[in-house]
Amino acid sequence: MLASAAFVTVLYAGSLVTPMEGPISHALATHGITFQGEGRGSREIANFVVAGLRNPDVVICVDPSIVTGLTRRGFVARSWTFGSATLGIGWTMKSRDFLFFDEVEGGRQPLADQLREFEGTDVRIARTDPRLDPKGAYTLEAMRMLMGAVGERRLLGNDENPAQVFPEQDLLVRLETGEADFGFVYSTEARARGLGFIPLPGRASLSDKIRYTVAILKGAPHPQAARAFVDFILHGEGRQILKNAGITYL
Repeated sequence: MLASAAFVTVLYAGSLVTPMEGPISHALATHGITFQGEGRGSREIANFVVAGLRNPDVVICVDPSIVTGLTRRGFVARSWTFGSATLGIGWTMKSRDFLFFDEVEGGRQPLADQLREFEGTDVRIARTDPRLDPKGAYTLEAMRMLMGAVGERRLLGNDENPAQVFPEQDLLVRLETGEADFGFVYSTEARARGLGFIPLPGRASLSDKIRYTVAILKGAPHPQAARAFVDFILHGEGRQILKNAGITYL
């Protein structure tokens, strides 16, 4: 049972923006809790907390080591790693290349071979900043596993290639408006936004590393609501909402 409280403030991984600002927020409101959330890259979340730029009740990060780092620095009261997702290619029918992904999805073309055909072309790729968001770092790691270091560099260019790197909260919009032909997204984002999605094959999907961790911060402004929110995510209605959004609970 959720306790009645005025607000809960949550800094969460931007890959969760659709369920957080939609069904999570609405469900909490029925229990008398007003959700105030902000989606960011997980490393950016940690930077904000450490610098004192944000003082949320709860953070949700994709990489558990980020929360471990906050814990070591004395910012976390308690944390739980609760779910996983996979990394893959997301696109919409506005992509100039959606027919190529139909070929891959139908098993008629290996994904790595199709990606190699994009090397040196004007295909518009969207990914996140590896310095601020684990998904950006996972993208580089996964593509090196799938295509080798040379193939990864030919496709993606420099790690912070400005033609490809966007804030996490903008990446999905780029895909949905057709400003990008495809992007590297989590299964959670693809399901929540109705994107076409092909998980990267084998170990390159990084499903063993992509883990969501929720933490209550020390000195949380609304501690009762913070505890209620975490219970809601781990055991209450929020659990099913996030499962529906593509998170596999551990």
